[in-house]
Amino acid sequence: MNGRITSLTVRNFRSIRGDISISLDAPTVLIHGPNGTGKTSLLSAIELGLTGAVSSLARFDPNYLTYLPHKLSPDKSAHVAIQADEKLYGGAGGKLTATGSTIQGEGKVSEEQARFYTERCYLAQATLGRLLEIYEHQDARNSDSPLTRFVKEILGLDALDALIDGLHLSGDVRRFREPSPLFWAARSDAPELDRAVATASARSETAERERDQIEVNLRELSKTILNADEAITPDRLRPELEQRAAEHEEKLGRLAKIRRDLNAAAAQVAVAANTEIGTVRAVAEASSSAAREALAQWQTRSGVRLESLLTTIQEAFPEIPASSSDPTAAHAAATRAVQGAGTRLRRTVDADDATTKALGEIATSVSQGQGRLDAIERELAAKGGANRELAEALSAISNHIIDDHCPVCSRDYGELGNGPLAAHVSKEIGRLVTAAGRVEALVSDRSNTLAALTDARRKQTELQGTLLSPTERESVVFDLAQRDEWLNSLRELETEVVLGSRLIRDTTQSAQTLATLNSQTTSISGLRAELDNYGLQLGIKPEPSDASLAAIIQTMTSELDRQEAIESAVKANLERALTNLRTFAVAQQSLQDTTKELEALKEKQAKSATCRQNADRRIAVAKDLLTRAQTIRGNHVRDIFNEELNTVWRQLFIRLAPDENFVPAFALPQIAGRPIEAVLETHYRSGGKGGNPRAMLSAGNLNTAALTLFLSMHLSVQPKLPWLVIDDPVQSMDEVHIAQFAALLRTLKQHGRQVIIAVHDRQLFDYLSLELSPTFNGDRLITVELGRNAEGFTTAPWALTTFEPDRAVAA
Repeated sequence: MNGRITSLTVRNFRSIRGDISISLDAPTVLIHGPNGTGKTSLLSAIELGLTGAVSSLARFDPNYLTYLPHKLSPDKSAHVAIQADEKLYGGAGGKLTATGSTIQGEGKVSEEQARFYTERCYLAQATLGRLLEIYEHQDARNSDSPLTRFVKEILGLDALDALIDGLHLSGDVRRFREPSPLFWAARSDAPELDRAVATASARSETAERERDQIEVNLRELSKTILNADEAITPDRLRPELEQRAAEHEEKLGRLAKIRRDLNAAAAQVAVAANTEIGTVRAVAEASSSAAREALAQWQTRSGVRLESLLTTIQEAFPEIPASSSDPTAAHAAATRAVQGAGTRLRRTVDADDATTKALGEIATSVSQGQGRLDAIERELAAKGGANRELAEALSAISNHIIDDHCPVCSRDYGELGNGPLAAHVSKEIGRLVTAAGRVEALVSDRSNTLAALTDARRKQTELQGTLLSPTERESVVFDLAQRDEWLNSLRELETEVVLGSRLIRDTTQSAQTLATLNSQTTSISGLRAELDNYGLQLGIKPEPSDASLAAIIQTMTSELDRQEAIESAVKANLERALTNLRTFAVAQQSLQDTTKELEALKEKQAKSATCRQNADRRIAVAKDLLTRAQTIRGNHVRDIFNEELNTVWRQLFIRLAPDENFVPAFALPQIAGRPIEAVLETHYRSGGKGGNPRAMLSAGNLNTAALTLFLSMHLSVQPKLPWLVIDDPVQSMDEVHIAQFAALLRTLKQHGRQVIIAVHDRQLFDYLSLELSPTFNGDRLITVELGRNAEGFTTAPWALTTFEPDRAVAA
């Protein structure tokens, strides 16, 4: 497989600001840049473009999508486009957009290749220190670590492990709880099913007893409707009970209406007996007349003034109500409207004053800036002869002046008698340099002054657009004065307005009192005829004409109490019968449901026993097959697994750490009945085994072990992808390790691998650039220098180095 990653385009991705495009079409690509310039971001962009995700970040932060777009991205998103060998990766993928919450687009490679890239092609800087921990398994039963998958791939155990995993449940019936709930119910819930059958039988008996007791109570309450031997049918009995209850409810309603009328008549009789109607009416008439006269006097004086003022204000504020019904409400509404309008107008005047003041200050600034600009232009015109390039040319010529003969025209400067030629040239150079420096300062000052002047004129134009015209300002000022005058007039009438509202209330109350007295006198005269009518409705004989109204009302009230008690008792009895009827229907339905439930449970009990027998037979067969499969797998592992699997890792580690006494390795411990799980260990060079590499190796050699494990996992199987992308791999390495690592990289690229390395140390970058430079025709090296320009945008110039034969050796 020779397909390379050929190019990468990134825009506003993580710490990369702006657009960068680099070529990656070389066996070796070296990326350099100080910390924070985007090396890791560039490698993450490669991972995103190839796989459609950034798994190296997802290991540490599940919410990493939020941080993919650069914080200053104009469209709040990041864009990545990657190209690879079109013959091998010719799909439409490779162009992705990260919005901060989602990733739009597809990766360049397939899902299987993406996993291979994440586990065996890309080693992130943050992952290097935790690589052994990530690769090694964590769970004793359900582990599926990258290291274990690697071993299974080499040994070809996937199919056999799949069979053993599929038969795993047969080893313990408790494992069927979740995947086979029906089996678990058939085997483990049988006692519960027996208890359910017993409980259902008890409920059925209880429901039958309750139904019989309710039937006895219902027959007692409905004996006037039901025959002794008649069966209870709720649908037939309920309408008749409801009809009779409605008839008694209607009669109680009529009695309640009569009671309300009798209570009202008793109240009228009591008022008539305790009140001197004539005297009270006279007092009420005098009070009403006095109130009307006082109101009329107020209306002719203060009322006219208030109405005139409100009429004027209503022309500007039509929503203000009239004062005829409630002067206080109208006065309050007018006051609020006038105050609100005055506040708005005053704000307008204050804002216009502030704008006028600001325009004056800006006009002064514009005048001063224009004067400064004219002065600079005059001084620049005076310095027209300054020329820095001429000074530099004279400086270069001065190195060739030996005597007073001019090296340009060969003229003897000593003939003029003005001193040595070298001194004259040096003086002229100083004058030109001084004048050129002043011109540069004036040009910079002119640019700054012109920018400030342009900004001031822009602000002047903006403020002039908001300034009120003289006519508009005059209108606003007069409107504000008018609102102040109205507010003063309203404040002068506050006391009179309160008095007017009180007089209106007094007049209304006096009129209502007089009307009530007139109504009482009229109603008493026709009260006896109404009472005689109520007596006929209650079945009472008419009272003598000389009987008092109070005695008649008392007699009718007593009869009304008796009839209401009878009707209430009958109605309550019918309601209890209806309640018992509803309870009877529920109890009868409950008995039917309980009976059906009992029958269903008995049927389920019989079916469960049959299922348990069949399941036990099948589990016995599965256990026998599981035992045979585990035996075959153990024999297969013992036949195939040997030290050759560790050969690549051992050779790589010894090559980079020749002085380390402990060599890391991985093993496959055999535990009966357990799946294959890879674990890490160390071997003494002199023989014997040590502990886990994280306990036996130094920090530097632990990184070397992790790096060589990563490389060995990439090299020990047929590669699905020919790429090795490593972020700053020489952490804690000394010079010997680095030299061996460079030699290893040369070997890798010669065996068809495309190597992409990012480093932050400049000396290391220069060393690797030299060590990995092309050594044969067709070999290439691309170097990328990351940085930032003055505006903070990322720069990524790249250079291509090709093979150049040594002409001296060839000769």
